[in-house]
Amino acid sequence: MVKILVIDDETDVCEFTKSFFKKRGFEVFTSTSGEKGISIAQEMKPDIVLLDIIMKDIDGITVLKRIKEIGSSAIVIMVTAIDDIGKMEEAKKLGAVAYLTKPLILAELERKITGLAQEISKRDKNYASTNI
Repeated sequence: MVKILVIDDETDVCEFTKSFFKKRGFEVFTSTSGEKGISIAQEMKPDIVLLDIIMKDIDGITVLKRIKEIGSSAIVIMVTAIDDIGKMEEAKKLGAVAYLTKPLILAELERKITGLAQEISKRDKNYASTNI
């Protein structure tokens, strides 16, 4: 089962996203704090992280750096209410694969997550078959 971590300081965004993707068969963790999100990423080892850029305790770019520093191989999608090309370029340099603006268009988000989940499943199957 593909694991998703949602890090967003808006509780409603976390809960709605969690409910939406759980109904579609994903295991979903949430955090309304960047610091707590880093801890969850280290402990739960999610496959995909949906990460808000602007949060109260720590910004998403710093969270992205720290998630990568702990050795996480999670695929990171940045989410923000502000369309900032500079932040988008910085996030991509740090390894984010996509940048979505709020309000989120669920069909677009679902398409992105489903595609990534298929890639992850193929990767895991290939890894398992070569390590038998």
